[in-house]
Amino acid sequence: MLNFRLKKRIEDFALDVELSVNEELMVLFGPSGAGKTQILRMLSGIIKPDEGNIAIGAEPLFDSKANINVPIRQRQIGYVFQDYALFPHMTVFENIAYGINLKEPLLTQKVNELLGVMRLNGLEQRYPHELSGGQKQRTALARTLAAEPRLLLLDEPFSALDYQVREKLRADLLNIHRMFPITTILVTHDLEEAFMLGKRIAVINNGRIEQVGTREDVFYRPRTRNVARFIGVRNIFAGTVAGVDTEQVIINNPDIGTVKAFIPQGAALNIGQEVSFCIRPEEIIVIRPDKVLDNKKQDNILEGEIDSSIGKGSTHIMFLRVGEGDTLLKIELPNFVLRKLGLANGKRIRVSLKKENIWVIP
Repeated sequence: MLNFRLKKRIEDFALDVELSVNEELMVLFGPSGAGKTQILRMLSGIIKPDEGNIAIGAEPLFDSKANINVPIRQRQIGYVFQDYALFPHMTVFENIAYGINLKEPLLTQKVNELLGVMRLNGLEQRYPHELSGGQKQRTALARTLAAEPRLLLLDEPFSALDYQVREKLRADLLNIHRMFPITTILVTHDLEEAFMLGKRIAVINNGRIEQVGTREDVFYRPRTRNVARFIGVRNIFAGTVAGVDTEQVIINNPDIGTVKAFIPQGAALNIGQEVSFCIRPEEIIVIRPDKVLDNKKQDNILEGEIDSSIGKGSTHIMFLRVGEGDTLLKIELPNFVLRKLGLANGKRIRVSLKKENIWVIP
C-alpha cells in the first residue's frame, strides 16, 4: 500500500496533495497543468518535495521531518514515460533484459515470458526505431515490469498513439495488472481512458485533489462543480432550495424552472440555500411525442427546441434550448434513437430528467 502527503511550490504553482493507494490501478485524472506529472516525479524521487512523506507499506521513502530521502535507484519504483525512453542502441530483448538481475538461463526465460505477455514475440532483435508506437510502449512497459517494481507509475502512456492502438493497449494494461497486481498510478487527462481503466479515480485540479472515489462516485456523484465539469457532465446549473422532505429536494432555477432531485446521502439542505445540480448528457430521456404522461410517475419534464446536433461516431450530441433564456441542455443519444424519433434542428420535443439521475452539489 502506498501512502503519501506532498507539498511543493514551483514559481506561482503550489501543490498540496494526500492520497492512499492499495494494490490497485488508481487513475489520477485532471486537466493539463493540474500537477499530475509533478506527483509522479516526487513519488519516483526525480523531484524532492518541499514537505511531506511517502511510504510503501511500513517503509518510508521520503519524510521531510525525519530527514529521509531514499535515492531513486533504491525505491523499486517503475516509471513508464510518455515518450517511452527506450535505449536506442539496444534491441527489444536487450531493453527488457536491462533491469533484470538474473544469470542465464533464468534471464532469457524471464525476458521470453514478458515478450509473450506483451505480444512482442518475433520482435526481439528489432531496435526502437524499427517499432511502431504501440510496440515501443509495450517494450517500455515490459522493461519496467522486468525489474519487479513495488510501485508502477504511468505518465499518460497512450496519449501519443492512434485511437485503435490506445484502445488495445488499455485492454492490455488491465490484463497485465491482473497478472502483476502491484500498486499502479496512471496519469491521464483523457475522460474515456479514466472511465475505462480506473476502478478508483482521484480528480486533481490546480494542485489539489478535489475528489477520490470509485468510478461510479466520481462520474455520477461529483462533489464539486469543477469535478462535474472535468468528467463531462456539461449540464450544471445553479438554483435555490425551495422545499425539502425526507427523500427529495425541490430546487428553483430561473431558466428551467422547478426541479426535483434526491438528497445526497449525508447532505443537510435548507430552504433558501444556494446549490448546484447536474445531470450527465446520456442520462436525459427523450419522450416519444405520442406518449401520454403520468404526472405522478414522471418528474422534471422540460420542453424545448433542438438548437443543434453533432455526430459522434455511434452517438449524437444534441443541444436543446429550454426555458425563456439561452439555456442549452446537452443530450447524448444513440444514432438509432435520433433516426427513430426523427429528431432534427428546430423540432420541439419533451425530455425527462429523472430524480435519480440528478446529482445535487451543496
